[in-house]
Amino acid sequence: MNIVHRQIDFVKDKGYVLERHCRINYECDCPWVREIAYDDYRKDWFSLKNQINGFYEYLEQTSKDSRTIAEIIEDENGCVIGYIWVPFCFDEESGFAFADIQDIYIEENYRESGLATKLISYAEDKARRSGAKVIRSGTGCENIKSIRLHEKLGYYQYRYEFEKVL
Repeated sequence: MNIVHRQIDFVKDKGYVLERHCRINYECDCPWVREIAYDDYRKDWFSLKNQINGFYEYLEQTSKDSRTIAEIIEDENGCVIGYIWVPFCFDEESGFAFADIQDIYIEENYRESGLATKLISYAEDKARRSGAKVIRSGTGCENIKSIRLHEKLGYYQYRYEFEKVL
């Protein structure tokens, strides 16, 4: 299958991106949060206007850097099959540059086809050409498919974060 990358249109694609970002957040959230049905989670998530606006403003802001990937992925017929957002980060003081895979979403009927692997490879190539020293990516502690994909592609765990429900 041929895929087409196009820049996110921040007006036209807003609903699509927000829906998929919400789904990604749910799939990567901690186990106690995912005890909530997705529809309830979605309703709560979309009620947090400051969070949604902050996310979308950051997505738009990072996209002003030509090294950032913020793209809708379509098939050759223009059917949306996913999206990817990988901000490019550069620390002026230290000179350290890295890419940070924030979101990769593949529509369910296109999963298990190798598209996520292709998108990560695409992000790695662009990051390397842009001068990044590393590429980072995070996922939830129980998102086994994502963890296995990252491990298969040579990623290693470099940080642990902890939480305790009170």
